[in-house]
Amino acid sequence: MPRGSALGMVTQLPDKDETSVSKEQLLAKLDVCMGGRVAEEMIFGENKVTTGARSDLQQATSLARHMVAECGMSSAVGPIYISDIRSQSPQMQKEIDREVVTLLKDAEARVRTLLQFRVKELDQLAKALVERETLNQVQIKTLLGLKQEEAPGGIKEDLPAPPGDNGSSEDQLDAAEKPEEAKQASL
Repeated sequence: MPRGSALGMVTQLPDKDETSVSKEQLLAKLDVCMGGRVAEEMIFGENKVTTGARSDLQQATSLARHMVAECGMSSAVGPIYISDIRSQSPQMQKEIDREVVTLLKDAEARVRTLLQFRVKELDQLAKALVERETLNQVQIKTLLGLKQEEAPGGIKEDLPAPPGDNGSSEDQLDAAEKPEEAKQASL
């Protein structure tokens, strides 16, 4: 049973307190925001995409606009801070919008490439989420056969393939829950 109106969501927690964030990190956040919609399209088809990714798209668009208009992370717009986009010329507004769309489409393409490369892992995660509804970071890494110190910002292409027949995914997820429960119990 879904909780609340969200059909699915990903929460991104920083590894540590951050006062400045690199363009690389922001692009990775865009990728995460686009992941659900791309996965839904890959699994169900383009015509079966739902409105479920609305908040992800809203967050991604807001982040891309922030990158372009407030952080100077666009070579086309330039190193400029624009506090109120509406006060800019129509030409500047169009250029900002064009750059935002470019960032979003680039993120979508990166995610599609990654998920096509990792389609088996995508299927594993989808099945586990149908069974359990929620998965924490430890459970996801266990399911995919990743060491806990690997991939703090996401799955990298050089990580090992998921485990073969060394136990069912349900057993692995149950084992991954136990350290988390002990951690929560000690708080």
